[in-house]
Amino acid sequence: MVEQIHCTRDNRKLLKGNGIKLIAKPLGRPSSKAVAVHLSPGERNPIEGKFGQAKIAYGLDNIKAKLKETSESWIASIALVLNLVAMTRQALVCLVQEVYVMIRILCVNFIHSKPNTVYLKIIACPSC
Repeated sequence: MVEQIHCTRDNRKLLKGNGIKLIAKPLGRPSSKAVAVHLSPGERNPIEGKFGQAKIAYGLDNIKAKLKETSESWIASIALVLNLVAMTRQALVCLVQEVYVMIRILCVNFIHSKPNTVYLKIIACPSC
Protein backbone atom coordinates (compact mmCIF):
# COMPACT_ATOMS: atom_id res chain seq x y z
CA MET A 1 0.00 0.00 0.00
CA VAL A 2 1.42 3.31 -1.06
CA GLU A 3 0.29 6.89 -0.74
CA GLN A 4 -0.82 8.52 -3.98
CA ILE A 5 2.20 10.85 -4.17
CA HIS A 6 4.56 7.88 -4.61
CA CYS A 7 2.61 6.29 -7.49
CA THR A 8 4.43 7.87 -10.41
CA ARG A 9 4.97 5.98 -13.66
CA ASP A 10 8.68 5.57 -12.90
CA ASN A 11 8.01 4.14 -9.44
CA ARG A 12 5.39 1.79 -10.87
CA LYS A 13 7.89 0.49 -13.45
CA LEU A 14 10.55 0.03 -10.77
CA LEU A 15 8.17 -1.90 -8.50
CA LYS A 16 6.91 -4.07 -11.37
CA GLY A 17 10.49 -4.82 -12.45
CA ASN A 18 11.34 -5.98 -8.91
CA GLY A 19 8.19 -8.12 -8.65
CA ILE A 20 6.55 -5.99 -5.94
CA LYS A 21 2.74 -5.82 -6.02
CA LEU A 22 1.42 -2.26 -5.83
CA ILE A 23 -1.95 -1.63 -4.22
CA ALA A 24 -2.86 1.90 -5.23
CA LYS A 25 -5.27 3.82 -7.39
CA PRO A 26 -4.50 2.96 -11.02
CA LEU A 27 -3.51 5.56 -13.59
CA GLY A 28 -6.03 6.50 -16.27
CA ARG A 29 -9.49 5.03 -16.45
CA PRO A 30 -9.59 2.13 -13.97
CA SER A 31 -10.81 -1.31 -14.99
CA SER A 32 -13.32 -3.17 -12.85
CA LYS A 33 -10.54 -5.51 -11.64
CA ALA A 34 -8.35 -2.60 -10.53
CA VAL A 35 -11.22 -0.91 -8.69
CA ALA A 36 -11.86 -4.10 -6.70
CA VAL A 37 -8.24 -4.15 -5.45
CA HIS A 38 -8.09 -0.42 -4.64
CA LEU A 39 -8.14 0.60 -0.96
CA SER A 40 -10.02 3.67 0.17
CA PRO A 41 -8.12 6.21 2.29
CA GLY A 42 -10.03 5.19 5.42
CA GLU A 43 -8.66 1.65 5.23
CA ARG A 44 -5.11 2.96 5.70
CA ASN A 45 -5.91 4.69 9.00
CA PRO A 46 -5.22 1.69 11.31
CA ILE A 47 -1.90 1.05 9.55
CA GLU A 48 -0.84 4.69 9.78
CA GLY A 49 -1.94 4.72 13.42
CA LYS A 50 0.30 1.77 14.29
CA PHE A 51 3.28 3.44 12.63
CA GLY A 52 2.53 6.61 14.60
CA GLN A 53 2.30 4.63 17.84
CA ALA A 54 5.59 2.89 17.09
CA LYS A 55 7.29 6.22 16.38
CA ILE A 56 5.95 8.18 19.34
CA ALA A 57 5.69 5.57 22.08
CA TYR A 58 8.46 3.14 21.17
CA GLY A 59 11.04 5.33 19.42
CA LEU A 60 10.86 3.88 15.91
CA ASP A 61 11.95 7.24 14.49
CA ASN A 62 14.97 7.48 16.84
CA ILE A 63 16.90 4.40 15.72
CA LYS A 64 20.51 5.42 15.08
CA ALA A 65 22.31 2.10 14.74
CA LYS A 66 25.44 1.88 12.61
CA LEU A 67 24.85 -1.57 11.16
CA LYS A 68 21.93 -2.61 8.99
CA GLU A 69 21.39 -5.78 11.03
CA THR A 70 21.20 -3.78 14.27
CA SER A 71 18.58 -1.45 12.82
CA GLU A 72 16.56 -4.39 11.58
CA SER A 73 16.67 -6.05 15.00
CA TRP A 74 15.52 -2.79 16.66
CA ILE A 75 12.61 -2.53 14.24
CA ALA A 76 11.71 -6.20 14.78
CA SER A 77 11.78 -5.77 18.56
CA ILE A 78 9.49 -2.73 18.35
CA ALA A 79 7.07 -4.72 16.17
CA LEU A 80 7.20 -7.53 18.74
CA VAL A 81 6.36 -5.11 21.56
CA LEU A 82 3.43 -3.70 19.56
CA ASN A 83 2.08 -7.22 19.05
CA LEU A 84 2.57 -8.12 22.73
CA VAL A 85 0.68 -5.00 23.82
CA ALA A 86 -2.22 -5.91 21.51
CA MET A 87 -2.24 -9.50 22.80
CA THR A 88 -2.19 -8.29 26.42
CA ARG A 89 -5.20 -6.10 25.73
CA GLN A 90 -7.07 -9.06 24.24
CA ALA A 91 -6.09 -11.30 27.18
CA LEU A 92 -7.42 -8.72 29.65
CA VAL A 93 -10.77 -8.61 27.84
CA CYS A 94 -10.96 -12.43 27.92
CA LEU A 95 -10.13 -12.46 31.65
CA VAL A 96 -12.86 -9.92 32.44
CA GLN A 97 -15.38 -11.96 30.43
CA GLU A 98 -14.43 -15.16 32.27
CA VAL A 99 -14.81 -13.47 35.67
CA TYR A 100 -18.21 -12.13 34.61
CA VAL A 101 -19.36 -15.62 33.57
CA MET A 102 -18.16 -17.13 36.87
CA ILE A 103 -20.01 -14.47 38.88
CA ARG A 104 -23.20 -15.12 36.92
CA ILE A 105 -22.90 -18.87 37.53
CA LEU A 106 -22.38 -18.29 41.26
CA CYS A 107 -25.40 -15.96 41.41
CA VAL A 108 -27.65 -18.42 39.57
CA ASN A 109 -26.48 -21.28 41.82
CA PHE A 110 -27.04 -19.14 44.91
CA ILE A 111 -30.59 -18.24 43.89
CA HIS A 112 -31.51 -21.89 43.18
CA SER A 113 -29.62 -23.37 46.14
CA LYS A 114 -30.74 -24.85 49.40
CA PRO A 115 -30.68 -22.41 52.35
CA ASN A 116 -27.83 -24.11 54.24
CA THR A 117 -25.45 -24.60 51.26
CA VAL A 118 -22.20 -22.57 51.36
CA TYR A 119 -20.58 -21.79 48.00
CA LEU A 120 -17.91 -19.36 49.15
CA LYS A 121 -15.85 -19.80 52.28
CA ILE A 122 -14.11 -16.68 53.58
CA ILE A 123 -10.79 -17.37 55.28
CA ALA A 124 -9.50 -14.72 57.68
CA CYS A 125 -5.99 -13.49 57.05
CA PRO A 126 -3.76 -13.96 60.18
CA SER A 127 -2.08 -10.56 59.62
CA CYS A 128 -5.41 -8.65 59.73
